Amino acid sequence: MRRSISVLLTTLLLFAAILPAAAQTQTAPTSFNPYMAKQPSTNQLNSFNLATLAYQGYLKDQGIPSNGALISAIASGTIAAQDIIQAAVKANRLPEQALSDRGYRHNLENQLQGFTAD
Repeated sequence: MRRSISVLLTTLLLFAAILPAAAQTQTAPTSFNPYMAKQPSTNQLNSFNLATLAYQGYLKDQGIPSNGALISAIASGTIAAQDIIQAAVKANRLPEQALSDRGYRHNLENQLQGFTAD
């Protein structure tokens, strides 16, 4: 029992030491991602993050449902990538240029298809 507690405490201490350093180094180089290079601003959300924010309910105030309701709306065609982009622009999470960025919309469509693919 003492050994299990000791192992548990050691593991927790290691995670406490490693996680802050790992969190600071999570930015991936954009030179390897051709979609990131097309984004007009380095502060712009990438399509994966926007899809995740929509799923988590951060765009509810703009009329985008969250969780299972979002997946159902995507599957039925009542919510499209362009709707989510418009909501993100209204919420000041994306610049207005994203509305006309076909590459960004295409990437978001791919992310949203991943929600409904089973």
